[in-house]
Amino acid sequence: MEEQLIVRLKEVLQGYKDIPLDYVVEQVREVLKKRTIKAFHVNKHIPSGYEDQGAFNLLLITGGHTLFDCVVGEEYFRYDAVSLKEIEKFQVIDGVWENKESKKTEAFLSLRLSHGEESHIALALEDTDRPGLKGLADLVLSIRNPEA
Repeated sequence: MEEQLIVRLKEVLQGYKDIPLDYVVEQVREVLKKRTIKAFHVNKHIPSGYEDQGAFNLLLITGGHTLFDCVVGEEYFRYDAVSLKEIEKFQVIDGVWENKESKKTEAFLSLRLSHGEESHIALALEDTDRPGLKGLADLVLSIRNPEA
């Protein structure tokens, strides 16, 4: 799974020339401390509310059912960690938004995981990002609300 994450990070980092791939990978490895990645999503763009903190964020789910929300910037890396069992609200939105730059209506898929006053957001603004985000959402739901 780490190889897939690195491939995705390379794609996203093409838009951020001042953030080296090695730096991001080193930070993520330090955070995970050899935990197994079960699923991930890298937001190509920073979600609303994160703008002052970094360039983009990534959500990682480990085999131990921990969610890591990592925010990456040019000289900034921070992360939050929370057990998936502590997630109070699970929300998926499949909708459209008005892209003011292209003046087009575009589809999006959003996953919001909330606990207390904190929210962790994953966005798929491109069709190619949707399957991975749906997989992440399915994994979270299966852990939080398993069916008998």
